[in-house]
This record gives sequence, C-alpha cells and structure tokens, in this order.
Amino acid sequence: MIKLILVLSVLTHLSFAANILFLGSIPSPSHHNWNKNLYYALAKKGHNITILTPDADKHKTDNVHFIQAEGVYEFLESGGDELFDLFNEDQKSKFTAVIEMWGYAYVASELVLKSQGFQRLFNYPDTFKFDLVVIDYTCAPTLLGFLEKFNYPPVVGITAFSIPHYTYHFVGGHKQPSYVPHYIVDYSNKMNFIERINNYLSYFIENTYFDYVFYPKADKLMKKHFKNSKLPYITELGRKMSLALVNTHYAIEKVEPLPANVIPVAGLQIKEPKRLDNEIEVFVNASSKGTVLFSLGTNVKSEMLSQETKETFMKVFKDLLDYHFLWKYESDLNIPLPKNVKIQPWLKQNDILAHPKTKAFISHCGLLGTQEATWWGIPIIGMPFFADQHKNLNGVLNAEAGVKIHHRGLTYDTLKAALLEVLENPKYLMNAKKRGSLFRDQPDKPLDRALYWLEWAMRHKDDVQAIESPVKHLSWFVTNGNDVLLCLIVFVTPMIYLVYNIIRNIYRSNTEPTSKTKKD
Repeated sequence: MIKLILVLSVLTHLSFAANILFLGSIPSPSHHNWNKNLYYALAKKGHNITILTPDADKHKTDNVHFIQAEGVYEFLESGGDELFDLFNEDQKSKFTAVIEMWGYAYVASELVLKSQGFQRLFNYPDTFKFDLVVIDYTCAPTLLGFLEKFNYPPVVGITAFSIPHYTYHFVGGHKQPSYVPHYIVDYSNKMNFIERINNYLSYFIENTYFDYVFYPKADKLMKKHFKNSKLPYITELGRKMSLALVNTHYAIEKVEPLPANVIPVAGLQIKEPKRLDNEIEVFVNASSKGTVLFSLGTNVKSEMLSQETKETFMKVFKDLLDYHFLWKYESDLNIPLPKNVKIQPWLKQNDILAHPKTKAFISHCGLLGTQEATWWGIPIIGMPFFADQHKNLNGVLNAEAGVKIHHRGLTYDTLKAALLEVLENPKYLMNAKKRGSLFRDQPDKPLDRALYWLEWAMRHKDDVQAIESPVKHLSWFVTNGNDVLLCLIVFVTPMIYLVYNIIRNIYRSNTEPTSKTKKD
C-alpha cells in the first residue's frame, strides 16, 4: 500500500509538470531579479521553464532554459540610453518624461525582436507545445505574437511595475481618476477638484497616446517581425491574458479596487535573510549606533552623481562616526574612504535591510527596494529620479516613515540634517515598523500566491471567463460612463430645455391678462 501511494504521488507530480514560456522585453536587472523568483520556484515544482529575455543568469539550473535577446544592453551602453535619460528626467515636464519612457519601451521591444534570441524561439516548430505563456507586459507587448505560433496556450501577464494603467487594457478593470492618482502626479487619494481635473487629464492623455500612437506602432512592429500581417491586433492578443500578477500592496501604495483576475503579489522577491558575508558582518556590527545602507538600484548608478554630490555624501558620513555606511558604488570612487564607510559594486540588499543593526536606507525609492525596506521596518531617506519613484517616496512621506532629499544642489547641512532626523527621531523607525507589520501580515506568502495562480491558469484554461471583468471588452470611454454623459449633454439636455420652453410658454399664455379693444 505504501509503495502504491508513493507511485501515485510521483505520477501525480509528473502529470502536472508543464512546459512554461516566459517572455520579456524590458532591459532592467531589477525586473529580471523580480521575475526570476517565478522561474526558479516553478522549476523547483517540476515545471520546464523557457525564458526569452534581455537578461540571462549565468549559472545553470535544472529545468530552466534561457534564450537571451542579445544586443539590447550593448545598444543602451553605446549611447541608446539617451532615449530615456534616467538621471535627468526630473528636469523635464512630466508628460515629456512619460512619452520618452514609452519611446524607450518601444525601442527596447524592437531590439528584442531583432535579436538572434528571438529568432531562435521563432524557429521552434509550430507544433511545439507550451502549456502556459507568461509575459512581462511592462514594455510593449509585441512578443504576444508567439501566442498564435504556439496555438494560443493560456497566458498570464506579470509586471514588477506596480499596476500600470494599461493592465486593464488587457484583463479588464479600470483606474478611477476621482480617487486613484496617476503615477506621474504627486497627489494623495483625497484630491480636490483641481487635482481631480489634472488627474483625469493625465489618464486621458496617456490612454489617448496608447490608443492612437503607441499601440498602432507596436502592432506594426510585431507583425513585421513575426512576418504575419494577419495577426490579431496587439490589444486583442493582450486580451488573451486570463490573469495579471501585479506588484502592489496597500501597506505601500494607495488602495484601489482590483478585479478578481488581478492578483497582488508584492513582496514575492523578499526571502528570509541569510547571514552576511563575514567582511560585511564585521563592518556592520562594529558600528556603535547602527548602519545605513546607500543604494540607487540597478538602473541609476551612484557613479552618475556629480563629483560635488559624492563629496558631500562622504563628508557627512565621515562626521557621523557613530554610524557605519554601506554604499553600493559600481566603480572606483576616487575619494579617500573614512573608516566608517565601505563601498562595494554589489550588496545583498535584502539581507542587509533585515539585519538588526541597520537603521536607515538611502534610496532612489524604486518599488522593489521600497518594498524590502518596508517589509523589514527600515526608514528611508529618499532621493527619487524618475517614473514611479516619486510616488513611492510620497507613500513613505505620508506615513512619516522617511524624509526626502534632492540630488541636485544637495548641501552638507541639508544631508546631515536629513540623516540625523531619521536616525535620531524615533517616530520614523516606529512608523516604518508599523508599515512593515501591515505588509508582512498576509494569509500566505506572496510567492506561493503567485505560483498558485499561475498553475490555476493551466488547470482552468477553459473557464477563465469565470473571473474576468466585463470591463475587459469595454473601451476606456465607455467604462467611465463618458458615453452616457455625452448622450445626456447632446440629446437629453436639449430635450429638457425644449420641454421647459413649451411649459413656460403655455404658462405665460394662460396667465397674461386678456386685453380687449373696443372699436367704435
């Protein structure tokens, strides 16, 4: 009997092992670091994973097969990054910055489609069977052309970029402009009338840009490289997505209603901390009051800061001898290091933030780093540069779990005051720990939740309509009731005005005194 149970359990496991294709066109190490938690966790469950991406891990893992879209980073490093100047986006209008960001996304998608890696996957036999396609839809979803090639397997969308508005173009639902701020505006979810106007216009302009510029260009690009002019329109392919796994949680971002097929999995990248490397462990523990981590993530590099700004940081660090400072710096700093400062090109951020001696985090406020600091209850000194980083920091400021500094014109006094405010005022640590408690208090682990829904999409591939929002098949104009409002303005209002005039004239004719004229 025991042997039979063992055999049945093995057969059950093998019967559910699936071929899963991951597609990604965004050139971002941080997005790759988030996505790969899904690759390896699914592989550990016995699934066979194939990944087309600009990023590829060098180490080999059973059941994980990378197809690298080469040339993307090479293009960016040779000057292509001028398309979207991350470091100087704060000098431009917000709409200019957004348009540049989507121009960058389009070029990145085009580079992936031109790569030999894309061609390798394109040359797979049409009869090759994938049980699930998972697409990172943060950039233009041009890789959705593979759905037709592989006979439309179930598809799930994923993004590390919170809940971008175009999520709802694919899976249904909508951003309500009256209380869900657009990511480029610095508003709370309690907006006054003028703010609601600006917020509405932000959504309207970006949706219009997507509908009439971005999607048509992306559709043309997709059909060109898939050599198939009869492919469905790109948003029609996008609506094949049964689910979207999104990187959001109410402890960090403003609350908004989510359809049943939009699954929040924020924090899936956060793991139980490991002991730090001995050199770092000794350095951290040697501080009398604690350690501060300084990292600007993977897209903006510390070496991009002006020499004056770097020297300002170093002078302040040197004068705060009770604290030690770990600085993720990608090259030689060429400034003498005080004994309480250590620089390294790569630091294990999650493990350091979880360390009991860590007291603060100097950060650009990328979403993943903000989540990790929040999870471990660490206050933030935020220095945002572009995109959602300003929004992420606003959440920290509203919770009084950190302060803001500007990399332009940063002075010794301003930086020192910000550091001492966060390090010496206990309210920031207390509020950061409150946010962390809210974030950690979940009924299941975010990664387990993500895996459950990915496998759910395969188990119920013929019944996904059960959790789809009807908004999936409505335009943004209709979803927000604008068609009804337009009808009222164009047809009903004139009718009311006409009826009003008729009644008024009847009333006047009945109440005016009759005048009798007597003729001789």
